[in-house]
Amino acid sequence: MRSSIASVLISVALSAALAQNPPAPAGPGRGGFAPPVKSPEVSADGKVTFRLRAPNAKDVFVTGIGGRLAMEKNDQGVWTATTDVLKPDIYSYSFLVDGATFTDPGNPQVKTAYGNAGQSMVQVPGPVTWEPAPGVPRGAVTRHFYHSAVVGDDRDFWVYTPAGYDSKRNLAYPVLYLLHGLGDESSSWLGVGAANVILDNLIARGQAKPMVMVTPLGYGTEGGGRGTPDMIEFFARALVDEVMPQVEKLYNVSRDRNQRAIAGLSMGGAEATFTGLNHLDKFAWIGSFSGAYVMWPGANVGPGRGAGPPPAAAPGASGGRAGRPSLDASIMTKDFPNLDSKANSQIRLLWIACGTADGLIGVNRQFKEWLKSKDVKFTDLEVPEVAHVWPLWRQNLTDLAPMLFQPKGQ
Repeated sequence: MRSSIASVLISVALSAALAQNPPAPAGPGRGGFAPPVKSPEVSADGKVTFRLRAPNAKDVFVTGIGGRLAMEKNDQGVWTATTDVLKPDIYSYSFLVDGATFTDPGNPQVKTAYGNAGQSMVQVPGPVTWEPAPGVPRGAVTRHFYHSAVVGDDRDFWVYTPAGYDSKRNLAYPVLYLLHGLGDESSSWLGVGAANVILDNLIARGQAKPMVMVTPLGYGTEGGGRGTPDMIEFFARALVDEVMPQVEKLYNVSRDRNQRAIAGLSMGGAEATFTGLNHLDKFAWIGSFSGAYVMWPGANVGPGRGAGPPPAAAPGASGGRAGRPSLDASIMTKDFPNLDSKANSQIRLLWIACGTADGLIGVNRQFKEWLKSKDVKFTDLEVPEVAHVWPLWRQNLTDLAPMLFQPKGQ
């Protein structure tokens, strides 16, 4: 398996810290070094102040929160910028220093990514389901490693168990397989999506069934190759033939299809629909958040051709226009050869959500039209003027989880 992302992050942070904290010419400080700066700092009114010591830099910006925010330098060589009031959420950002991008050396909270150092994170607290609620019991999160014979590499998956999990309980727990997007990794739904916190809060309130959640690595090719035509097919095989048997051996989870769900965002939404709808003997609940269906087998979308985060589309835009991804019906017919109205008796929920400002809204609508042509029932959610963003996906999970594993008729 690739070298530890944690070690890469530590190396980058140390390099940045040393580069931005040179010996002070005079004044107090341990070992002759300037004292550290506090960054980020969240005020009571929801503004965030960023600071970076870089006395020799010429231009410094904060990127990732509403575009580029210019920073100003004081006579101590510390650059500072403060945002407008931000709504409660988890935000990712970086420093752009004379054209080079760095994580914040003063902030240990990092959004990791597959194969690079990622971005720093800051949370603006507030009444949201992805913030730990006082007094709510917390579930456990465990990382597992294995060698994938299907993909041909060493990889990992994470398992969330709810508070009070009982490995010997007579009634096995339902299980949700939750899939990340392109560029992310197996832990992204935990570190950025706060999926475990969302489930903690919903379960404690009685709004969702106590469930086990599994977040596997979503790349179906060795070393994380992302644009190969068969990537999603290999991912589906690895999940069904390798990850699921391990989870069912290690944890007290149900083997009943009615107690299994699969969902994901962007690339993960494409994987969830492809895997779930082609394995209805194993999954009764399927959810897609901003599904990147252009990554399905046969769509021929690789790196540089739309496989990454899509361009924003105007509200109400449809697929097929210049510069926007589009799908031919023949691709869906080939990828889902056995899907027709008979599947309605097996599908407990097929939930398709997407923002109308998302560049993928067109292919989502094309998929829904194709489902209608096959008389396959689904639940449709289009969120006005929202693009391809994490706040939407956290809310999608918050909305979906209470629907899962409910008795028929509810």
